[in-house]
Amino acid sequence: MKSVFISGISGSIGEQTLEVLNNEYFKNNFHLIGGSVFSSWGKLKKIIDKYDLKAVAVVDDSISIPETYNNCKIFKGLKSVENSIEYCKPDITLVATSGFSGIKHTIKAIEVSKRVCLANKESVVCGGNFIFNYAKQYNCQIVPIDSEHSAIFQLLMGEKSTPTKIILTASGGSLRDLPIEELENVSVQRVLNHPVWSMGKRITIDSASMVNKGLELFEAFYLFNVRDVEVAINRTSRIHSMVQFSDGVIKMHYGIANMKIPIAFSLSYPERKYTYGSPDLFSDKIEFYKVDYERYPALQLAYSILGNPVLQNAFNAADEVAVEYFLKDSIKFTDIYKVLEYTVNQMATLSSRNKIFDFKEIDDILKIDKNSREIAKKYIMEVIK
Repeated sequence: MKSVFISGISGSIGEQTLEVLNNEYFKNNFHLIGGSVFSSWGKLKKIIDKYDLKAVAVVDDSISIPETYNNCKIFKGLKSVENSIEYCKPDITLVATSGFSGIKHTIKAIEVSKRVCLANKESVVCGGNFIFNYAKQYNCQIVPIDSEHSAIFQLLMGEKSTPTKIILTASGGSLRDLPIEELENVSVQRVLNHPVWSMGKRITIDSASMVNKGLELFEAFYLFNVRDVEVAINRTSRIHSMVQFSDGVIKMHYGIANMKIPIAFSLSYPERKYTYGSPDLFSDKIEFYKVDYERYPALQLAYSILGNPVLQNAFNAADEVAVEYFLKDSIKFTDIYKVLEYTVNQMATLSSRNKIFDFKEIDDILKIDKNSREIAKKYIMEVIK
């Protein structure tokens, strides 16, 4: 019986992980012992009651909650997630925390767990090789959960050859059929209406701008050590990604678009123990389209900074800030890219002047993130608003 901790347990990935753990095989082989939320104490109480947890974390320390509940220890505050992971020492930590804050959770998980099931893109995007070097130091296995990276991970199982190219697939997002001239004034609700996937707010917006594919581009580069990464639009999201080898052969990962499948695989790897429906091979139409960079300029920007961890960090920080303001109706959808471009260019100048090109410790990563957020917010307040 393997013990599991889920950071971000009340979010989209966290809730779907709980559904996976209720599957017969997983109930008999995995034991949930802890989890974390930002402020969803009501949801967390129900999870504690159901799973008899050992310890949990609530990041928002303004909420009035007890130190223990139903024999479960409760940590509060900014370091509560790391403290609860340390206290539980799970065999597996599934990091489903959204955003940059997840990096600290990933680092702590690497220190105490045998496997990290990683759904937090930012851990790789903002840290570059830092996370993988750290995992090697602690002999911790990292298994990706993103549908695209899980697909590539599976396609390379048993392969002794390194692929010459990785092909990431994208749905195109909620605005893929909207005329480009209408993107500027699109509503938040319209952007959040994704045609294929059920995801959190930020990733749904990032799907529409294809910022998410830029983040996945960075992630693929570090996960699989392949620089030639192409993006192809597959509107039905049946093909989750592809790898191409020197002889021209392309292997595709084909399946139904449901995040519970890669979540389950990350837990049971190297075996497949999750039961789910199969796609209809004879009625599915599999087509691929090239990316229109006029519609998705953020992806073109991502390609221009691939392999530069400082600018990738800035790209992510600027997006988190811009999406937050967009969700509040404070900026327009097309302003998101303007914030990204400005922040990346400013950070490129600063990092070159200060000769900062890589990260040697976590404080370096945190500093670039903080500076980038300040640049993005200042640009929004002084130029856009």
